[in-house]
Formats: sequence, structure tokens, C-alpha cells
Amino acid sequence: MINADPALNIESWGRGANAPRDVRARERPHELRVSRYLGDMTLLVLDIPDAPGPDSARGIIERNSIALLSSYLAPRPDVPGPGWPGRHSGRERVRRSGLWNNNHVDAPYDPEFLNLFADLAGRMPAP
Repeated sequence: MINADPALNIESWGRGANAPRDVRARERPHELRVSRYLGDMTLLVLDIPDAPGPDSARGIIERNSIALLSSYLAPRPDVPGPGWPGRHSGRERVRRSGLWNNNHVDAPYDPEFLNLFADLAGRMPAP
């Protein structure tokens, strides 16, 4: 959002988590904009009952979901719209992939991961 609108430029943004009170006060309006943007999103929380790790179910689902949805190597049918803030990211991998990720955006995905995803989703209680 800051890169898309120079009027939002907050020099202190992203420079440490222990900012003094005056810096936090200057950043507050932008924090609220980001929170509103994220709050409008729909989110699925998937219970994956294993410990994190590259060979865990969560590692497999994370890697393959990113690879499946990424437009880094080739355009995908569901590309972000022209208003997506990631188009103004300072990270080329974010801009090209259409995702807020740097890792796994240029990887192939294994379609078998969808069976694992479907199995775990099927175990979730109905909303």
C-alpha cells in the first residue's frame, strides 16, 4: 500500500517491532488501513494435526498450495485484479507470482497434495 501511494510513505514502517510511542502513533493510520484490507478477506483455517516441518502435512500443503496458485512461471486463471496491492511490492517474486510469498512461487506442484488437503478438509467440523 505504501509503494502504491507515495502519500502513505512512512519511513519507519517495517523497521523493528519495538518502536517508540511517537513512531507507533505515526504508523497507526496505516496499521488501520492494512487491518481493514485484511479484515475484508475470507479465510479458511485448516486443522493440520502434525508438527511443522518440511515433510509434515502442513509443509506439503503449504509448498504445493503456493506452487499451484503462483503465476510466477506461467499465468494462472485466477490472477489478482489491478487493485491488488502486491502489484506495487518491492519484491519481484511477489509481483510476478500474484502471491505474498517469495518461497515456492517458482516450484512445480504435486497434484497428489490435493488428496491430502481434501482428506484434512473432510475431517473439519461443519461451520
